[in-house]
Amino acid sequence: MKMANIMNKLIKLFFLFSLILSFETFAQKTDVRVEIFDLKEEVKKLQLENVKLSTELINSNSKNENRILDLGVKLENLQFELNVLKRLLEQTRNNGVTTNSTPSNTTKSTTLDDNSIEKSESKPKNQSYSQCSATTKKGTRCSRSARSNGLCWQHGG
Repeated sequence: MKMANIMNKLIKLFFLFSLILSFETFAQKTDVRVEIFDLKEEVKKLQLENVKLSTELINSNSKNENRILDLGVKLENLQFELNVLKRLLEQTRNNGVTTNSTPSNTTKSTTLDDNSIEKSESKPKNQSYSQCSATTKKGTRCSRSARSNGLCWQHGG
């Protein structure tokens, strides 16, 4: 009987020990599941932030590209104006040289110089503006075709 009593106590002890282990394992599984859920939520937040930052980067790049294109057009205009000023300076110097010659030559050269100045001040016909260089309210470049000044009808062309 003592042996049966000891066996019953061992079985109860084993059952109790198994029960404790199963609760501890269940608690650990629950903790792991909670951590996995939290990590999944954090991944979702990071993905949303990544999409947002990517969109901002794309918008920023397009704005910068538009600014670069605008600056390119302005640079071309400034180079054109610089060339016109150089021609005017050369013609002014040439007029100073021709003034020392006879008066009849001076009038002819002055008339020729005035005509060439007028021609040089108008923009060359081979220079084309295909797209308006203005920026819209959204910050993107205008898609309309431009006129001779680089702007469309709406932006002042």
